[in-house]
Order: sequence, then structure tokens, then C-alpha cells
Amino acid sequence: MLQRLLLTGYLAWAAATVLPAQTKTTPAPPAAVTSLQAHAAQYFADLSQRYREIYFAPSDGRAIALLSTAITEFGARRKGLAAEAEELKKLPVNKQQPIRLSLQSPTWAKDQQALQASTAAAKMQARRQRNSALEAAFRRFEAAQLAVLPAPLVPAD
Repeated sequence: MLQRLLLTGYLAWAAATVLPAQTKTTPAPPAAVTSLQAHAAQYFADLSQRYREIYFAPSDGRAIALLSTAITEFGARRKGLAAEAEELKKLPVNKQQPIRLSLQSPTWAKDQQALQASTAAAKMQARRQRNSALEAAFRRFEAAQLAVLPAPLVPAD
């Protein structure tokens, strides 16, 4: 009787256990790719926050300082993203395109549109017209093209 009970318990456990051959697994993307996607998303989130800090800066001097540090900081981060993007070249072409498209941040564009439509953006335009140093800092910031991803990350046409 005890053997029968043990055998029944074992059979029930064996039936409930999923064996590796019974599961279908989809191959996970390489860790470097998911890391790249996370870093690009974080880059855009941080850049959006920095834009907000610049537009809402209490003084022109603070806005100029934020613009200068953003050029340095985000320029280096862009180079880091480009270096990480070299991993994309190791993947087959048909796998590269979806990854590159996912790196383009639609959230970033929406955040930018909302910020540009705010009253702070209108005030910043007036501040730029009054202060030539602020205008020059903005021109340097725009020339750095920090909102544009490095060439290896841009989808191929």
C-alpha cells in the first residue's frame, strides 16, 4: 500500500514537471542589444529632462551653464552609444532593422513637442533675443545635434 502511494505521488509529480523538451523558447536578443536599447532610452529621457531644466532655468546664466555642461556630457554619452552600436553590425541585417527602429524614440518627440508648446519655450525665445550669450550657447547646443542619434544607430534607408 505504501509503495502504491509513493508510486502514485511520484507519477503525479513527474506529470506536473515540465521537461525542457516540452517548452518552446524564443531566443533572447544578445545582452548588448538590450543594453543598447536601455541606454538609448535613458539617453533620451535624460536629454528631455535637461531640456526642461534649461527652459525653466531661473536665470540666463544658469541656462548657459546647463547648455554648456549638456554639450559636454551628452556628447560623450552619444559617443558611448555609437561604440555600443557596433554590436549591431554583428547581427544579420534582417534583425538589425527592428532594433534600429526601436531605438528611435517617439516618446522623445512627444516630450519635445510638449515642451516647445509650453509658455517656458516662448519665454526662452524672448530671453535668447535679449541675451546674446544665451543665444550663442543655444547655437552651440543645436550645432552639437544631441537629439540626433549617431550614424550607426540611425535606421538604414
